[in-house]
Amino acid sequence: MVYLSGIGVVEGKGISQREQAVWRRVADDLPRVEVIADVFPYAADDRNLLQRATSWLWSSLARLRRVRRESLAPYLINLRNVLQVLVSADPRYGPTFNAGLALAIWDALLAHGYTPGSRVPVTLVGFSGGGQMALGASSMLSLLGAPVSVVSIGGVFSADPGFDHLQHFWDIRGSRDRSRLLGPLAFPGRWPITASSPWHRAVDEGRVTIVDGGPVVHEGRGGYFEGRRPGPDGVIPAERLTGILEHILSRPVPRTPLPPPAERGIERAHRRWALQRGRAEVDAAAPGSGADLPPTGSRDAG
Repeated sequence: MVYLSGIGVVEGKGISQREQAVWRRVADDLPRVEVIADVFPYAADDRNLLQRATSWLWSSLARLRRVRRESLAPYLINLRNVLQVLVSADPRYGPTFNAGLALAIWDALLAHGYTPGSRVPVTLVGFSGGGQMALGASSMLSLLGAPVSVVSIGGVFSADPGFDHLQHFWDIRGSRDRSRLLGPLAFPGRWPITASSPWHRAVDEGRVTIVDGGPVVHEGRGGYFEGRRPGPDGVIPAERLTGILEHILSRPVPRTPLPPPAERGIERAHRRWALQRGRAEVDAAAPGSGADLPPTGSRDAG
């Protein structure tokens, strides 16, 4: 299991103490699950913000965030990483960016003992913008031979083509989390009118499960990873989240029909061809054309 944190991180190992506590608990309770939480998701070249020429800026902002929480300057980190989320979701530049991220995740898997070709399932867990990054990377990982599923925790994500490569997708949603609503609003592929998008196809095929994350906000006090104070329902959010994650990770992935990506592409091409052929036959049978309309049901179902 590979965890991709939210947009506030400056390096893979720099996740918050609240996040660390949840993943330590998961690792202790599920010894057969390898937990990897050191991948920086907001870069295509496997370099975090502290490995760049501008590392002085990002490290200064990270320190400022710890000592002066009211300061707005550290939000430059969030802004920088949000831009990377938008690149990942962009159909023009996203495939290249996501391929680089997928290779970084692949290297992390190999470093933790993953055997290529073993068909051992890989689950990517993304928090906030990490949900989109997980989806983006899933296409390349599946082509490398890994059965991939994704768990989104308050994720902000598009109708990424990665949905066509997923075994399953779990979307953990907090009832008081307003930030996650940016996904359905900002990305047209998740609008109801785009019924043929990868997101809607996955929903129709039964490969999406919506999970109630409880009355939590997006982050911070009262967020998904809050481990001290109970929420309005009397439950500590981190304990609920840990239970949900352990339930997902300890059970086999739901078996839903998922043809190989290449076959899915061919299937869609055949469907388009059948529709075009049907239209051509109808046009040929128009009055004055000298041709007969095909009988009902004669057209390919595709």
